[in-house]
Amino acid sequence: MANGIVKETANPNRRSTCTAVAILTVVHFILLLLFGRRFAIVWFELPLLVPLLLLAKNRKIDPVLVFCFGKIVLFQAVEPAVAVPWIYWFALTPLYFVLERRRSIRELFIWGTWTGVLIATGCYVWLFHALSGFFEFGFLPAFGLYLLVSFLIGAHLSIFLPLARWLADHSSLPLWVVTPIVWAVVEFWMPLPFPLALSPLAWHQPIALQLIDVIGVSGVSLLVAAVSVAFALTIRGVLDRDWHRIVCALSAASGCLVLVFGYGAWAMHRYEPSGDSKPVRVALIQPVAPLKVLNKDIETKRRVAEELKRLSFESINANAPDLVVWPEGAGPFASKSPLFNPEYMTVVEEIQSRYDIPVLVQDIEFTRLPDSERLRYYSTATVVRTDGVVTDSYRKNILMPFSEYLPYEKHFPVLRKLLPEARSVLAGSEPVLLDTPGGPALPVICYEVLFPDYVRSGVNKGAGYIINLTNDRWYGERQQPHQHRIFSILRAIENRRPVVRCTNSGISCLIDARGVIAADQEAEIMAVTTLAGDVYPCEGYSFYGRRGDVLLRWILTPGLTVLALLSLTPWWKRLRRLSP
Repeated sequence: MANGIVKETANPNRRSTCTAVAILTVVHFILLLLFGRRFAIVWFELPLLVPLLLLAKNRKIDPVLVFCFGKIVLFQAVEPAVAVPWIYWFALTPLYFVLERRRSIRELFIWGTWTGVLIATGCYVWLFHALSGFFEFGFLPAFGLYLLVSFLIGAHLSIFLPLARWLADHSSLPLWVVTPIVWAVVEFWMPLPFPLALSPLAWHQPIALQLIDVIGVSGVSLLVAAVSVAFALTIRGVLDRDWHRIVCALSAASGCLVLVFGYGAWAMHRYEPSGDSKPVRVALIQPVAPLKVLNKDIETKRRVAEELKRLSFESINANAPDLVVWPEGAGPFASKSPLFNPEYMTVVEEIQSRYDIPVLVQDIEFTRLPDSERLRYYSTATVVRTDGVVTDSYRKNILMPFSEYLPYEKHFPVLRKLLPEARSVLAGSEPVLLDTPGGPALPVICYEVLFPDYVRSGVNKGAGYIINLTNDRWYGERQQPHQHRIFSILRAIENRRPVVRCTNSGISCLIDARGVIAADQEAEIMAVTTLAGDVYPCEGYSFYGRRGDVLLRWILTPGLTVLALLSLTPWWKRLRRLSP
């Protein structure tokens, strides 16, 4: 049965295949809209593989559909909110079989687009609920934007499948060599910060991620892709009873796994927190503050402020921290403008009147632009010293489009009518280190942590640790908090710096320089709670921290580009025809 599925290349029944694709697509979106907010729909879709396999065996549908839907199911099973362990090593195996069976660039583009869109809609369904909930879009506009973003995210596969097949057909490299390289290069250059990357799927096994400090996130994805391809070749070898292929494929997979886990074991020991550096004890406040608090709603502001005070006092009395950290969204106030929403600043003053402890807050800083009478503001991270003086403040540099600002608003004023909830926050100009009791710290606000080069540039200014202030309550409880946390883990390993992640509604946590989160250093989602622990600031820089993505940016991408250009030249084509 399986032998026939893998080796047969003819398209047995195009009409029935199209019908099956349509049915699977409709079922996928029905499941997402009905259950996606609270349940992982992968467990509803997994049983559908059985009838698909039977139909493919009887030549009723194209087996490529089985492999593509298998990829959709597999990726949703390993995405952070589900996190089935170990099977991420097979993440590219189904698509390799698709590449073996199809040579048509057009068909591969279509299959890649369908697969990528269904994966993206399944993994980022929280986007639809944020648009329809917080932004109060109607169903059709919210669903349309959700689909548009999913198409952009899924374009990873739309590009990967045709490009890998084309290079294998027109260059001298075999498909099994081209496939993992093309995957890693496309992953690296995808512009959206919400990726379909492979290596982050191993977040729950930090030992497998340690090479990130040398070759970056996409470099480790290259190794995961190589192992996936080797397993695909092993399966082919078993079906064909080709023992030479089996031995070679398993040897290649073993070499990659030894490299990943061998270096990982060394790094886990090398960067284990120790008493060599003086720790700073931090207290994180997770208040689950409401998303929208009107300035005139004095009662709600007082209630939220009292909750912040209660949580802060409890944590200080129990843990004696050196620094108290409030998350993004704890309260809309301005430490430099105490008359604006004074309820929150009063809490800071009460804390410091009783305890000699600085407080790190996310607040706003008002300013008036020279060419306008309109009052604007920055989103800032501010250290308020024990005497009430603001010592350091960082202005958020990378703003969230359509939430904190509207791209091209000047050219398309209608956007303001469509998105009235979008703010007009000003962007800062560069990373700034904050002077804290633990030494210089790099603050990153919300989704700034998704950008490795930005965080790396800040760490290289001399930061001993990273503080990420965020508010994930906009996006629901099931998926986005888990996905967002992964990026803090990746930045910790890349730069070999511990990360203090303080969120409004979870997941607040303390991450060491190995990307490890201890069991008692993580807060549950939507729990009104506090978290305290020791953070060990680090010195020195990793290879990635100093040089960045050398492998992908300066080796694989230029090499792949040169190979593609050579493949277009007539003399290269003649050379390939002459080669045995």
